[in-house]
Amino acid sequence: MKKIILLSLFILIIIISNAFATIKTVTVQSYIFTPTPLNAFIGDTVKWTWINGTHTTTSLNVPTGALSWNNPIDASNTSFIYAITTAGTYNYQCNFHGQIFGMTGVINAQAVGIKQIETVVPKYELKQNYPNPFNPTTIINFNIPQKSLVTLKLYDISGREIGTLVNSELNSGGYSVDFNGEKYASGIYIYKLQADNFTDVKKMTLIK
Repeated sequence: MKKIILLSLFILIIIISNAFATIKTVTVQSYIFTPTPLNAFIGDTVKWTWINGTHTTTSLNVPTGALSWNNPIDASNTSFIYAITTAGTYNYQCNFHGQIFGMTGVINAQAVGIKQIETVVPKYELKQNYPNPFNPTTIINFNIPQKSLVTLKLYDISGREIGTLVNSELNSGGYSVDFNGEKYASGIYIYKLQADNFTDVKKMTLIK
């Protein structure tokens, strides 16, 4: 009976995990990646699927901390998957047809936990995360009074960039970002907001 219950729980966990996993499919055919641009979230998986021709999917530039890639997409290699780990813009091309036929693609990746909480704010502002100290999740709020290209980046105490939480153009308003530090070690971390000419940094402490 105990083994049956454990097996049932294991199957339930698999079902739940699959339900929340998101696979974004890009078809590869006739010198075109479809769709492009592709909107995705951190944790999503992008899957290129071959339809016809001989192509590659090859990264041109990726956000800091993300892995580059270069894989064939053809009759012998009909698919390739890539996990989105960092927010930002991913540009890629087919090495055979990128420059000649313009066979290029774009992935715009956002943090899963970003949401707009206000529509009108008086000034640029980066707020202290809460709770702080935290384990392992915390919330970072910021305000932008006008439409801006916004980056919210994470650094370790030595100043080394270790992640990007936000990297996109946002409308004016107040925003909230859920940060999960599960994969990071205990310590002090720095988060930095840049929007137009505004820059601010704050520290937060992860205690496990």
